[in-house]
Order: sequence, then C-alpha cells, then structure tokens
Amino acid sequence: MKKRMAALLAALALALGLAGCGGSSNMASGGSTAAAAPETGWAQDAVSAEAGENSQPLATEGRKIIYTASLELESTAFSDTCAALEEAAARAGGYLQSSSQSGSAEDADRRASYVFRIPSDRYESFLADAENAGNALYKSESTQDVTAEYVDVEARLSSLESQRDRLEELRQQAASLEDLLAVEEQLTQVQYQIESYTGQKKVLDDQIDLATVDVTLWEVAVLTPTQNGFVARLGAAFTGGWRDFGFWFQDLIIGLAGFLPWLILLALVLTAVILLARRHGGRPSLGGQRGFGRRGRKKKEVPPAEKSDTK
Repeated sequence: MKKRMAALLAALALALGLAGCGGSSNMASGGSTAAAAPETGWAQDAVSAEAGENSQPLATEGRKIIYTASLELESTAFSDTCAALEEAAARAGGYLQSSSQSGSAEDADRRASYVFRIPSDRYESFLADAENAGNALYKSESTQDVTAEYVDVEARLSSLESQRDRLEELRQQAASLEDLLAVEEQLTQVQYQIESYTGQKKVLDDQIDLATVDVTLWEVAVLTPTQNGFVARLGAAFTGGWRDFGFWFQDLIIGLAGFLPWLILLALVLTAVILLARRHGGRPSLGGQRGFGRRGRKKKEVPPAEKSDTK
C-alpha cells in the first residue's frame, strides 16, 4: 500500500511539475502557447470538434478576440457631446471605467478623456455613435487573437482539477501521518496553480467580453474642416486668421489692463517731478538787485565836468 501511495504521489508530482513549467514558459513568452502540455492537444481538438464535425479550423466568429479602439473628437458644444458619449455607452450596455477633465468653460479650452468598456457584440455600433457625437479627428482600431492562450489555460485547469480530485482520494486513503502530509503538500501546490490559472482565465474573459474604447474630446471655437479642396482650405485659412487676430487683440487688451495701475503711478510721478522743476526754475536771481542792468551789467556813470561842458 505504501509503495502504491508513493508511486502515485511521484506521478502526480511529475505531472504537477510539467504543468508548472508549461505555465511559466507560457507567461514568459507573453501569453503564447508554443510548447503546451500533452493535454493542450486534446483541448484544441475538443474546440475544433465544437466548431465543426470535420475538425476544421475555428471560424472567425468562434475565436477569442480582444477589441480595442482609440478615438479623438472635437466639438463646439462640449457638454452636449460629453452627455452624448455617456448615453451611447449606456445604450450599448457598457459602462464608463474612468474619466478625467481639464480646462475651463470661460476659456473654451476644455479637454475630456474617457475609457469605456463595451460588450464586444455592440462594439461597432458604439464606435459609430461616438464618432457621430462630435467631429472625428482620429480613429484607430486593433484586435488581438488570444484563442490559443485561452484554450491552453482551460486545458491546464482541467488537468489540475483532475489531479486535485485524485489527491483528495489519496488523502482519504492515507494510512500514516507521513503519507497524509505528503498528500497535503501536493494538494496545496495543485490548489495554488488552479487559483493562478483561474485568475488568468478571468482576466481573459473580461478582455474578450468587453471591448476597451479610449475617447479624447477637445473643446474648440471652430471645427476643423474635413474637406481638402483649395476653396475649403482657403476659407479655413481666412477664418482662422481672423480668429487668431481676435484672440491676439483680446490678449493685448488684457495685457494693457494689467499694466494700467503701473502706468497711472508712473504718470503721477512724472507730473510731480515736472511741477517741482518749474517751481525751482522761476525764482529771480540775487545779482539783479545790486545796481546791475537788465542784462546783469553795471551802468556807466558820467563825470560832473563833462556834464557842464555839454551845457
């Protein structure tokens, strides 16, 4: 009995080691399943059998696909567009995972960022509604096929659950404390790997069932023209030039208003300096009161003798 128990434990330990090594190589390769355990082939055959009686490759609609998209919009009615995006997500059966907003309504430069999670079967309809909510500037879409990774995780879970059931039976049959501890140790390792693969499967299910759509919305005064003709470009340039001139003139007025107190103070100081200078410059000189003429020169006196001859 002990020999049989030891042989079974050794076989289960070997299978557990192979499963662990396969799982580590799977995660290290970024989710690829190039070298799966023996049960992987059975799992892939089972999925192929479900796709068709002749075990043909899976159809596109039967594969595990992760959908992601990025969208940039602009709008002159910022608040209305934000409400339209949230309504489109609710109508598609999705939800808003996260959002952020910056800027102010006074300056008309608000920016909003959204991350929506949308059911994969309503992904395309939501993307169309989101584009119609504003003026679309940029859109990108990508898909990731994780069918092989998903099948590998399911197969490993099935194998580990079978090992766990067998260990439960061995624990009931343990005849000694040593055998019981050995079985418990193997059972703990198997349970740990089951929880690890179960977590990976939940993450894949969430990414597969719900598409991720990132939306960035800009508030603008004038929408970017979508036409590329010469007349449209010329009109857009003319309108943009006047708009920029208006913004520059507003900035000029605001700048002058900010400097106005300093200009008033400078004018008062200059006025005071000029008045003081005029007051000191208008006083009469002392030399003009001591026998000097108008021009500051002394008058010439005539001798008495010359005065009599003249008579």
